Amino acid sequence: MLRFIKRLLGQDFGSSRSGSANELTVQSPSRQRGRRAADAYFENMARIQGAIATQAFDEAAKQVRESFRYIPDWVRENVYEYGSFEISTIPALQQGGTTLALVGDDEGLDRMRDIVNSAPELEPWRAEVEQHLSDRVLFETIMAVVVENPNCLQTDVKTLAGMADGRRIATLISYLEKAGKLVRVKAGRTYRLLLPGSPDVPEPPPKRIVTSHRADRKPPPLSEIDIASLDYVTLPRAPLRWEEAQVARERAATPEPSEPFEIRDAGWRVIAVEKIPATERPDTAFRQMYPTESGLVMVDDLGKADGLGQIDAAALRYDREGKLAAKKGLRHGVYRVGVHPLGHGLIAMSRDCVLHAYDEFLDLILETALTQTPEIVALRTRFDIADEQLKNHIRCVALSETASRYLFTTVDEAWCVDKSGNGLWGAKLPFKEGWTRVSSPSSGFGTSSEVDHALALMGLSLPLTPEELKRRYRELAKKWHPDLNPRDPGANQKMTTLTAAAELLTGVEGAAIPRFTEASFAQEIRRTEVKVAGVTLTMTIGMQVGELQAADWIYAACFAAKSESVYLAGYSGRIVLVDKNGRAVRAYDIGSVPRRIVDTGDYLYLLTDTRLYVLRDDALHALIDTFDGGDLVVAQTGFGLLEPKRLRWFREDGRYLGSIVSKDPIRRVYSAGDQTVVETRLRRVVVEGVPA
Repeated sequence: MLRFIKRLLGQDFGSSRSGSANELTVQSPSRQRGRRAADAYFENMARIQGAIATQAFDEAAKQVRESFRYIPDWVRENVYEYGSFEISTIPALQQGGTTLALVGDDEGLDRMRDIVNSAPELEPWRAEVEQHLSDRVLFETIMAVVVENPNCLQTDVKTLAGMADGRRIATLISYLEKAGKLVRVKAGRTYRLLLPGSPDVPEPPPKRIVTSHRADRKPPPLSEIDIASLDYVTLPRAPLRWEEAQVARERAATPEPSEPFEIRDAGWRVIAVEKIPATERPDTAFRQMYPTESGLVMVDDLGKADGLGQIDAAALRYDREGKLAAKKGLRHGVYRVGVHPLGHGLIAMSRDCVLHAYDEFLDLILETALTQTPEIVALRTRFDIADEQLKNHIRCVALSETASRYLFTTVDEAWCVDKSGNGLWGAKLPFKEGWTRVSSPSSGFGTSSEVDHALALMGLSLPLTPEELKRRYRELAKKWHPDLNPRDPGANQKMTTLTAAAELLTGVEGAAIPRFTEASFAQEIRRTEVKVAGVTLTMTIGMQVGELQAADWIYAACFAAKSESVYLAGYSGRIVLVDKNGRAVRAYDIGSVPRRIVDTGDYLYLLTDTRLYVLRDDALHALIDTFDGGDLVVAQTGFGLLEPKRLRWFREDGRYLGSIVSKDPIRRVYSAGDQTVVETRLRRVVVEGVPA
C-alpha cells in the first residue's frame, strides 16, 4: 500500500513520528532528486532566454538544439508526476523556433517538428512550429526585398513581397535588426530599411556613459518590517481579475452610446462635439498615461512619436487646461516609470538600469546608474542575477513631490536616496505568509584533512565567506559542467568531484549546491490521514522553494502627498506606510497588489485591477468596482475613474456623480475654465456642470 501511495504521488517522502501516528512529509516535485530531464530543461531554458536577451542568436540556436535532448523526457516526467501535461509555454518551441528560422537552421527546424509530432502532449505547439518553418522563408524574402529595394519603407515590404500579414512582417524585421542583418532608420511613423554598411546608414550617436551619483559606498541600514507590530487595517479583499465571474463583468460593462458622446446619471450638459484638427490630434505613440493634479503626463516608450527624429522614447506634459506644457525626445529607453500624482516631473528607468529624473519642463535633473549602487551589488551577490535579468528584479521607481529624493525597489526591498546621492534608508517586506525558512543539511561530514583537500581542489583557503565559496563554485562549474564542455570526456567526473567538495564545505546536500547561499522555504499545502496495514499515517504535502519565490516582491511604490513618507505594496496585497526615516507605521491588507496608490493628504486611494478603495483616517469611505481596468484622475475637489470608453466622476469621498461615455477610446481629459473636455483620437466633447 505504501509503495502504491509513493507511485500515486510520484514523490519521495520521509516519515517522522507525530503522537501515535506516523507523519509523512511529501516534497514538491520541483525539489526532488533524480528529476534530471526537468532540471536540465530549465537550466537550458535559462541559457536560451539569456542568449536571446543579449541578441546572441547563434548561441541561442545552439541551446535550442540542445533542448531537444531534454524536452521528450521532460514531458514524460510531467505526465508521470501529475497525470497530464499542463504547461502553457515552452520557450524553446516558441522564441527558440523563431531563432532557428532567423539563423537559417533547417535541420534544427525539422528536428523540432519531429519532436512536437512525437508526443500528443505537444500537439498545441504543432501550428507554432509550422509558423517557424514559414518564417524561415519569410526571413529570406524580406532580405531579398531590401537588397532589391534599398531605403524602402517598412510599411511597403508587405506589398513588395506580396505577403498578407503585415504585423508578422514587422516582427520578423525587428528580429533581423537585432541580429544585425538589417538597419532601420526612423522615417515618420515607420522606418527605412537598409543593409549594414550602406552609406545611407546614419552614424550612431556617441554612446553615453552614465555613472552612479552615490556619495556613499555602503547601503543605508536595512530594517525588516514587522507587520505584527504595526497598526493593521484589514479591508475587504480585492478579487483578482481572473477570479471575477463572467456575470459580474457583463453587469459592469460600459453600455454602447448611440451618439459619439453621452452623459449618464447626471444633469451635465454637452456644449459642443467637434472634430479635432489633424494638427491637434493626440499622438497615439504616447500610449502610457499618468494623470496628475497639474495635468497629464504621457510617455512614448517605443520612440515612435512624430517630429522628434531618431529617439529611443519620448514624454510630454499637458497642463490642466489641455495645453501642451512640454514635449521631449529621450535619449534612452523607458522600462519603468514613476509619476507623483501631486508632483510635476517624472522618473524613468531604462533597460540598462539607469535612472533618469525630469522636472515639470522635462529637463533632466538627475541621472544615475543603479548597477553601481551598493544595494544592487549586494542584490546580485545574494541571488546571482545575470546582467540581462537585473531589470526584472527592479520593479518600482518613484520620485518625491519636490523631487528632492527618489526610491527604487529590488525584489522585497525598498531604498530611498536623496538628490545628492546619499542613501537615506532601506526597508524590507517580510516573506509571504505560510512560508517557513528551512535548510537542507547534508548527512555527510569530513575530517579536517578532507576539508583541506576540498579547499585545495577549489583553489580556496581559510578564512572563507559563503559568498567567496559560491562564486568559486560557479566559476568551476562553468569550466567543468558536461553540458558546457561536451568534448571533455572527464567532465562528468570533474563535476562530481567538485559537487562533493562543495557539499563538504557547505554542509548542504549536493542537489542544492548551486543555491547553497540562498535560504530555502517550505509551505504545507495539504494534510491528510490514510491507514496502511492498520497504522494511521498523517501525510503532509508541501512545497519547497528558494528565497526569490517566497519573498513578497514589491510591485507598487510611491511617495505620499505633502510628505516624504512612502507606500510599499507587496504582491501579497499588503501595503505598508513607511515614514520619511524608513520606519514602518501602518499596514493595509487588500489581498491583491494595487496598480496605483494616490495619497492626496485628505484621502488615500488604492486602485487594483478590479476595485478602488477610498480611505480617510483608516476608515473605508467607498469601494468602487473597476472591471474595465480604469485609471485614476485626481482633482482638487474629486476624482475620476478613466476607463477605455467611460469617465466616471466622484466626490473626494467616493460618492458617484455621473459619467461621460464615448463610442471610441478616450485619449485625454482636461478642464477648460469651468468646463470639462474629453477627447478621443478624432473628436472632442465639451461638457458643462462636471465639478472641477
